[in-house]
Amino acid sequence: MAQIRALLKQIFGSGAEQVPPEGPLDYEKVVHLDAENLAEQGIKAAYDDLLQQLQHYAPNPLDVTEEVSSDAGSYTVIAAGNRYEIWGPTVDSDDDWARAAVAFFQIVNANLGQSSHKFYALYGGNDLSGLFLTNEQCLLAQKAIKNPSSRPYMPVMEPPHYGFPAQGST
Repeated sequence: MAQIRALLKQIFGSGAEQVPPEGPLDYEKVVHLDAENLAEQGIKAAYDDLLQQLQHYAPNPLDVTEEVSSDAGSYTVIAAGNRYEIWGPTVDSDDDWARAAVAFFQIVNANLGQSSHKFYALYGGNDLSGLFLTNEQCLLAQKAIKNPSSRPYMPVMEPPHYGFPAQGST
């Protein structure tokens, strides 16, 4: 391709080359998570899979442990003294996927206190993914991406969308 450009430049002169603009997100760096997998006792495994990337931004990542009780029918994740009950007898089972996603992103971002990057969500449900971005990169992507449901966001425990930038959500 570079040879063709050089040849065209030689034939037609040295006008400014039109270089296509870079996309707002580097999709090669997107980490697929799947909220269902997270809710089904998969938070620690997903966190362990992310550790190598996380260590680029936080050299001493938090320890994460899980408590699964078949007697109580519960799944809880613990990080930095915080307990995240994902499912169990005291929480609404309709929100398991949302609680798992919110907990995962809170845990990862708890590592990034002084970092220039945060771990933002993309999509949701089975397509839930994440990507490390600076605040500026996130804002640029939110402006550049026309479809709200394709924009990066931060999961929050606020029904009905849990932070997901769905059409008509705030």
